[in-house]
Amino acid sequence: MRYSKTPTTIVFCFYLVLLLGPVFAQEPARSQVRGKLVEIKVPAPALKGNLLGDPVEQPVSVYFPPSYDASPSKRYPVLYLLHGYGGSNRTWSTDSPRSFSVGPIMDAVIAAGRGREMIVVAPNARNAFNGSFYTNSPVTGNWEDYIFQDIVRHIDANYRTLARPASRGIAGHSMGGYGAVAIGMKHPEVFSAIYALSPCCLGMEGDFNEANPGWARLATFTSRDQLPKFSSLDDFYTNVFSALSAAFSPNVDRAPFYSDLLFREQNGKLERVEAASAKWKAKMPLYMVADHKQNLLGLRGIFLDYGQNEEFSHIRIATSLLSKSLSEHGVPHMFEIYAGGDHSNKIKERVETKLINFFSERLEFTDR
Repeated sequence: MRYSKTPTTIVFCFYLVLLLGPVFAQEPARSQVRGKLVEIKVPAPALKGNLLGDPVEQPVSVYFPPSYDASPSKRYPVLYLLHGYGGSNRTWSTDSPRSFSVGPIMDAVIAAGRGREMIVVAPNARNAFNGSFYTNSPVTGNWEDYIFQDIVRHIDANYRTLARPASRGIAGHSMGGYGAVAIGMKHPEVFSAIYALSPCCLGMEGDFNEANPGWARLATFTSRDQLPKFSSLDDFYTNVFSALSAAFSPNVDRAPFYSDLLFREQNGKLERVEAASAKWKAKMPLYMVADHKQNLLGLRGIFLDYGQNEEFSHIRIATSLLSKSLSEHGVPHMFEIYAGGDHSNKIKERVETKLINFFSERLEFTDR
């Protein structure tokens, strides 16, 4: 599939909501009992020594359900909710034109009886490249380890959780959807259910190819200061490819981007670098199913979705191919292409009507 450019004005509009989600959350009725949403700092020893200088203490937003303070002996399942590229933990904890708060959504769903009470943990994964992709890298730090080890241990040690895999779920949107699938399929000893909303980067398909001008542009840069501000689709791809390269094909000896790019110029055209390509595929869930089949078969549930108007071709192609691969390997899962959705415009609706209910049904809520 070839890359085609979208008019700049349209691109900029959808970029503003790109992995962050628009503001849709409705305030619950004033008489409704509400949960609380707080921001904490969590030590991140897994990020120690990263070459980008990102801090080893990171912000995390945590939602506590309405009964948490009133029922001091009760313990709760935990949903880990991952944000997209360019976002932060506050993507899920504040109301603004480029974020929305999961607190009012959870309160409304619980009050309506369409979901059960759980703790929701939204970690930060924004780094110097605007996105870590929740993966371990000698350049960016061990963000995968930070999620499934550092944060989970901190939450279990400090709050009343049901500290077992059957009571933990992991979900996310776009970059966060990638992180949910990649981490969830590798760590069933920590998480038992996965939901990926419009997951990016599952496979090397569609608009990741050499026809995308972001690759040629990035290859000419000699400084991170040359990375452009986000004002067009080309700007977006250039930044995403720099972040993905540092995460997927890191090279500590190649400053300033500390990575091997997926394509290089040869005789006036871009050619794939096979060594870098192999590193990317080793990080992409589409090519990991066979090796992690037993892990996947042991999960309590997997849900993949994207909207029928999804703008990013690699999301449409790779998510469909992942569902096909899961089916071929006999892995039970749900996959839905829903009406009217682009990359972000239906995310709040999916969280309200699908995601919370999915984890309410799949996680264990009893204190054994």
